[in-house]
Amino acid sequence: MLKKIAITTILASTVLWAESGVGININEQDLEVEGILDSRNLKSLQTSSTIYQADFTFLNDNEHAQLYGAGIGATNKVAGVDGLELTLGAKFIGAEVGAENFTALPLSIKARYQLPPLMYNVPPVAIEGKILYAPKALSFGDSEKYTEYRLSVDIEVIENVRIYAGYRNIKTGYKNFGNNYLFNNSFYGGLKFSY
Repeated sequence: MLKKIAITTILASTVLWAESGVGININEQDLEVEGILDSRNLKSLQTSSTIYQADFTFLNDNEHAQLYGAGIGATNKVAGVDGLELTLGAKFIGAEVGAENFTALPLSIKARYQLPPLMYNVPPVAIEGKILYAPKALSFGDSEKYTEYRLSVDIEVIENVRIYAGYRNIKTGYKNFGNNYLFNNSFYGGLKFSY
């Protein structure tokens, strides 16, 4: 039931803001659905060059583990480096591993570098890295800490449609279950639509 609500919310909410998108990535074991709401074309929120984003994720691991998250962030271009955007924010994370529940509020940093136009009409290519970290002070209940890092590369094959491949490593720390439980460590491929 929670999975249906999360997926429906992600898909429905991406229609609200311009430059928003929805993506799905898979591998042999996992399914992840993600949505991004972006303020780029909302004049009421664009009083400066900073772009505000909300993102939602749902990761279903084949080993009866689920992770869901909702976060906010502020994005801006890095002065002096063409094509580089930096996002700083926070994200509420909830996870279920068997009967164990996990909640944390990690701080996040994301860097996205759009490569300069390539020769011979090669579609736009970008590299993205993301780190999330919550120490014990930002972990609640039976949670001890949370760490996540991702690295991905995408290419825009059709306007507003990107295919991508990446790697993720997610560790959740539980008081009774282990301080460094490896929630997910995998390569994945996917498709993103933006509008």
